[in-house]
Amino acid sequence: MNDNTKALLAFFAGLAVGATLGILLAPEKGSDLREKIGDSLKKGGDDLLSKINSGIDSARSRFSKTVQQASDELGV
Repeated sequence: MNDNTKALLAFFAGLAVGATLGILLAPEKGSDLREKIGDSLKKGGDDLLSKINSGIDSARSRFSKTVQQASDELGV
């Protein structure tokens, strides 16, 4: 492993430990905390799905334009 990989692994390990301690020491009830985490994950997933769909729509549009240009140039 090179130094960058080790540093990245150490960063994510620290992030995981910090998140775990934050959850364990949170002053909220577990059910409330789980609900908040679930809502956050759902929102993040919805945002990601929206971005993916937007990218797909954009790619389809560009592909359609390219096919139309090629068709026009070939006289098909």
